[in-house]
Amino acid sequence: MLALLVGAGCGHGAGPVDAGLPTAASVAAPVSVPAKASASASAAGIEAPSPVTVRISGVGDCTLGGDSKSASAQGAFDAVMAAHGGDLRYPFSGVLQLLQDDDVTIANLEGTLTASFEPAEDVPFHFRGRPEYAAILREGSVEVVNLANNHSHDFGGKGYLDTRRALREVGVGAAGYDLVDTRIVKGVEVHNLGFTGGDPVMIARVRSAVAARKRPDNLVIVSFHWGLEGVHEIIDVQRALGRAAIDAGADLVLGTHPHVIQGIETYRGRRIVYSLGNFVFGGNVDPKDREAIVYRASFRREGGLIAPSSEEIVPVRVSTSAERNDFRPVVLAGAERDHTLARVAEYSEGLDGATIRNKALRPR
Repeated sequence: MLALLVGAGCGHGAGPVDAGLPTAASVAAPVSVPAKASASASAAGIEAPSPVTVRISGVGDCTLGGDSKSASAQGAFDAVMAAHGGDLRYPFSGVLQLLQDDDVTIANLEGTLTASFEPAEDVPFHFRGRPEYAAILREGSVEVVNLANNHSHDFGGKGYLDTRRALREVGVGAAGYDLVDTRIVKGVEVHNLGFTGGDPVMIARVRSAVAARKRPDNLVIVSFHWGLEGVHEIIDVQRALGRAAIDAGADLVLGTHPHVIQGIETYRGRRIVYSLGNFVFGGNVDPKDREAIVYRASFRREGGLIAPSSEEIVPVRVSTSAERNDFRPVVLAGAERDHTLARVAEYSEGLDGATIRNKALRPR
């Protein structure tokens, strides 16, 4: 069973670390491929490919906009973007170098990117951002987003399709519901699936979808939108769904929706990250809990098999400012970093028999 190493993977000191503002030219566009594009070398009767490592980063809830009823309010996402000259690089600029240092970054896109003014009925909040905000993800080195969540249809079917179109136009992949993002990364086939996770009846669907795509030499990553908002403890349906995904062959499970950090479980040698917390979250201008994590996992393919090889937990604050939400996450260092790592260890206690070690990793 793997031991969980937790650390910032970056500098030391007290307070957040600003990762700078590189140019958009350094962000690579994703390449989507058919689901069966790469057959295993052993099945094809050819020499196995050279060993390769693929690094995956998972980040939490991203709302690129806010509640449509307060979009023009002081401190709202649109107002903050305007104050920064509409610079689409701004929201991810504090973590850009971190996210560029991987092969695939996966986020939960909680909301719509649409110009529609026809909100869905019986929904307390209607999250909407401008379609051009899709480019924020591209500029932030986010390659894939999960759309299976409780805000993707805030503006009905039209808003959902508008969102998919906006993502497609900027080259950001989408997973969730009937969508599977499949891409080749360093010669490794990587599948991203997404599900809402509030009902145990989803178990059979999850198992079927994962099993249909999993092979010994590829990666299957499953994102769930599940759990209770504002609650650090997991509930039974989360564990049932997460373990079902692993049983069916998933290599990593990433969770969102609680808007706070939850624990990490090791099950059959694979990780279930129950909640990453918020990230670029325009849905709340003043969240009570501003701590979150970036979860980074590396997988090594060798001899026709792929398996986890290393991991990091990178503590972040969802805002540069500790006093208000400016929708610009930053990496934490020093005492703030240690506090977040201790919380992850606390919430992970008892989830499995794995050892949670509050040990910082060397920068690299």
